Amino acid sequence: MRKMIALTFTLLLTTVFALAQTAQPEKKKDIKITKAAAAPKSDTDVQKCISDKFAASKTLTGAGAAVAGGEATLTGEAKNAGAKTSAGKTAQVCGAKKVTNNITVAAPPAKPPKK
Repeated sequence: MRKMIALTFTLLLTTVFALAQTAQPEKKKDIKITKAAAAPKSDTDVQKCISDKFAASKTLTGAGAAVAGGEATLTGEAKNAGAKTSAGKTAQVCGAKKVTNNITVAAPPAKPPKK
């Protein structure tokens, strides 16, 4: 009988401990941070942000951006398709609402013929 009581008590404590570990912490309701709370960036700010990031990139050459009405048009050349995609995401991170990615991908270097 003692073994049964001890086993039941141990099982009960284990269950309570497991439930306490998985319980979600209480969220603070008085703090609300939303994306809309930030002031919208001007076209000039967005263009400067994109241009600064493109200038620091080693995978883009001659890259630039024109921003009008929150829409960014990207130009230049990327070393590969991944760099082109990354440039589009960079423009969105900088605050562009819409991105037209006109960046071209450089052709891979020609392989020398086999001898």
